[in-house]
Amino acid sequence: MKNSMGGSLKFEAEFFRKNNNLTVAREKKIHFIQVRTVHVLLLLSIALLAVLTVYKAANFLLTCDALQVHSFRLRNQPVFAKERIAGILRRFGGNILTLDLEDLHAQLLQVPEIENASIRRILPDTVEILFRLRRPFYQHYADGMYRLLDADGVDLSAQRQMPVGLIPVRGGSMAVSAVAVFSRELQPLRDKIEYVAYNEPYGLEVKLRDVPEIFYPGENNFVRKINRYFKIKRRLTLNIAAIRCVDLRIAGRIYFEYLDEQRGNS
Repeated sequence: MKNSMGGSLKFEAEFFRKNNNLTVAREKKIHFIQVRTVHVLLLLSIALLAVLTVYKAANFLLTCDALQVHSFRLRNQPVFAKERIAGILRRFGGNILTLDLEDLHAQLLQVPEIENASIRRILPDTVEILFRLRRPFYQHYADGMYRLLDADGVDLSAQRQMPVGLIPVRGGSMAVSAVAVFSRELQPLRDKIEYVAYNEPYGLEVKLRDVPEIFYPGENNFVRKINRYFKIKRRLTLNIAAIRCVDLRIAGRIYFEYLDEQRGNS
């Protein structure tokens, strides 16, 4: 009987212990869920507050008058395309932070005179543009106008008056393209050149001021070849006045073409 009662009490004690453990675990779980819910709600509130703050700040920055583009600072600005540049810039007002610099850069590069442009924002309201320009190197007369072209043959502008300081190109548009290949070689002779042309099968034709000869310098070393000719010219026993052309295309040789179509060589 005593063993039976002892076993019953032991069973009841175990039952109440397990039941108490379950109750404690359930209360802890409920408390954890409550705390976690509070934390989640707190984090959501902070996130919403941050989003609202960012939105208000962004809205302020985008609508603030102080951040609207009020001026373009142009450095080394174009000479021939001022009106076209002004028209492009008029399309790029608005907020300086949202200004599409890539689109602006692409439109500026469509102007032949502009080789490249560096663009930067200067807060709060100024955009600075530094231009790298193509400079006139040749002039080509056609249809009553003088076309101004850079060293690559790019057409920059046109004018009715003859420009000063540019190399005249004779011939059609094909001559301009052919001559432009030799710009680097022609640069040292620029101030001495009366005109250049392209004459098949001789290639580039160069006429210098104050000398009667026409030169065919080939494809390279123009200055060295022409200077060499002038050094030996005074020693030649030929009739210098009758020389029409000097062919320098072959290294180490000088060929002459006379006005009367007779030929000689040295």
